[in-house]
Amino acid sequence: MKTTKLGIIGLGRLGIEHAKNIHSAIPGAELAAVCSVVDAELEKASQLFPDAVRTKDYHELFAMRNLDGIVIATNSQTHREIICEAVKAGVTNIYTEKPIGLSREEINAIRDTVEGADGLTLQVGYNHRFDTNLMEAKKKVDEGFVGDPILIRIESRDQAGIEEFIVKFAPTSGGFIADMMTHDYDTARWFTGSEAETIYGVGGVYAYEGLKACSDMDNTSILMKFKNGVMVMLTASRNSAYGYHAPMEIFGTKGSIRIGDYSYNSRNVYSDENGVGRKCSEWFYEYWQDTYRAEMHGFVDCLKNKSEPRVNFTDGYKAVEWALLADEAVKEGKVVTLKSEVGDD
Repeated sequence: MKTTKLGIIGLGRLGIEHAKNIHSAIPGAELAAVCSVVDAELEKASQLFPDAVRTKDYHELFAMRNLDGIVIATNSQTHREIICEAVKAGVTNIYTEKPIGLSREEINAIRDTVEGADGLTLQVGYNHRFDTNLMEAKKKVDEGFVGDPILIRIESRDQAGIEEFIVKFAPTSGGFIADMMTHDYDTARWFTGSEAETIYGVGGVYAYEGLKACSDMDNTSILMKFKNGVMVMLTASRNSAYGYHAPMEIFGTKGSIRIGDYSYNSRNVYSDENGVGRKCSEWFYEYWQDTYRAEMHGFVDCLKNKSEPRVNFTDGYKAVEWALLADEAVKEGKVVTLKSEVGDD
């Protein structure tokens, strides 16, 4: 069986994990090239992946005809530029981290570029669709277990204690809603098969004062009515004292499904004079680790089978489109209506 050779651009916090997965955890895949503008990241890559070509210029990956695809894991500010340049250079297989862009102009520029590209496979990194528990719940919803869905509630809480990183990361992240909450909006679209119609939210800086300088937030709640009538509530936080946590509930006319009520990462239970305790997940990658491997495995399978990605360009576009309006709703304290420029419900 032919090996699928991939190159990765960006070796930061998530990029290096993607690279490790491609190198050693994805059957039939080979990490053939790595790119970073950070010397320390390239030095680390030379130790972990000694056989991979190393470069600071991502354009060199576009010219490597032995590559079957590229993975974009740079900061959010660069996604639009690299995606468009890759497509124009003739790269036909691209995995990109989310968000695909930071403005309406950016995502429309990507739309105009990819619409004219023949044979393009573009997968966007909304990894929650690859979670086995969520996939099982989605199947049960589709089979009618909860009846007609009434309310979907999704929470995402980053672990506390990372203020320095978050404040430094915020200016290039696309903002709290685009960076963190588009995962949950994508999940809601997946479960409902619909799109937000009206959006209202509240939020602000409750813990990390440094975020005020870049007009970002660390806690937000957003309430929506979807076009098919389902109510969706998303809440997110950057400062969960007990660790990373991502519970979800689908409530309907015949029942409900609850997922991840507690963020346990171990079956061990410890009892002493302080009571009963269990260790929680410490950060998002630990909680979703299996899904990052699964989505990259899915990308490789798409290239081998010439099939459609589970999360495609339209999904990536709609997530950013929503995030821009949700950010407006929260910061201006008003209800906004979503009118999509891409795709149908």
